[in-house]
Amino acid sequence: MIESAQDVNDTPTPAFTRQIEIRLAQPAPRVRYEKGKPVKEPTPDMDRVIRAIEDDITAAVQAVYGAETEVMLTAAKAADIRLTGTFQEKPGVIRERVGEILAGTFDNLDLGSE
Repeated sequence: MIESAQDVNDTPTPAFTRQIEIRLAQPAPRVRYEKGKPVKEPTPDMDRVIRAIEDDITAAVQAVYGAETEVMLTAAKAADIRLTGTFQEKPGVIRERVGEILAGTFDNLDLGSE
């Protein structure tokens, strides 16, 4: 009975056959003027926002497109939904449905106080 250490220590990794990458737009800082001096208003922490919605988005997208679909959330300069792999629906339909899931999740988002 000879087994390599690699065979013994293998952990099953989820096999994703396709991927949906959701890029959330990083909000630009707003500047307002008080007494002639510029004051930057705070912007949301995108890492915190992504952590707050990641599980809900992943569950909702995988409920529609299956567990073999990997869902990635990232912060970017421009919002976008990118698809990798073979889907049964057209890309426009998928982007619209994922956009609806995002909108529903953001409607119910509560980050609470920091």
